[in-house]
Amino acid sequence: MAFIYETNWKFTPEQIRQTTTVYTNSISYNCGTSSTCIDQSSIYKYPNKTRLFDVKNFYTGCYVLESLLQSTLECFYNQSCINQTLFHLSSSPPMIVRPLEPSLLKEYSENSTIQDLLNKLMIEEWNSSKLYDVYYNKCSPKQCSYILETRNDLIYIFTTLFAVAGGLATILKFVVPNLMKFVRKRQRLQSNNGKSK
Repeated sequence: MAFIYETNWKFTPEQIRQTTTVYTNSISYNCGTSSTCIDQSSIYKYPNKTRLFDVKNFYTGCYVLESLLQSTLECFYNQSCINQTLFHLSSSPPMIVRPLEPSLLKEYSENSTIQDLLNKLMIEEWNSSKLYDVYYNKCSPKQCSYILETRNDLIYIFTTLFAVAGGLATILKFVVPNLMKFVRKRQRLQSNNGKSK
């Protein structure tokens, strides 16, 4: 019975009398039940399962994703490894694949794992230079605007309220007494005019 990757268990159905029983055995990657278990990825000739070629530092295992994350891209930096892989995969028409250029590597090395590449978002170098004049010369925008949304914190709100309240109190100290004097004066004038008639 054949088994496939993507699980670390081999299911073996067995017919006993009139019932079918399924037995589970750990697949031998020399790992048992570990999800990070890996084995060298190889190309085989079937049906006798003769190993033809090992893809350098490329792995298979209980879980495809776990083994891929532990693999490296070393084979893709080596033209002979690429050629052998393509030969054994026998693509027709044959593909022309050039190796990756190791001299371009800054952040990574040829034996960096795919997990390392993904952890750093596959970025070799951050280029943070801002060339606004080039942008404006290239795009020639007629108008440029932006909106800055801010959320005021509690301290800002309280200080603003106290400033408004203090300002109002100061203004009212001057306005209310003068307003009262004006109202009293008007009332006196009206009462004096009423008496003189």
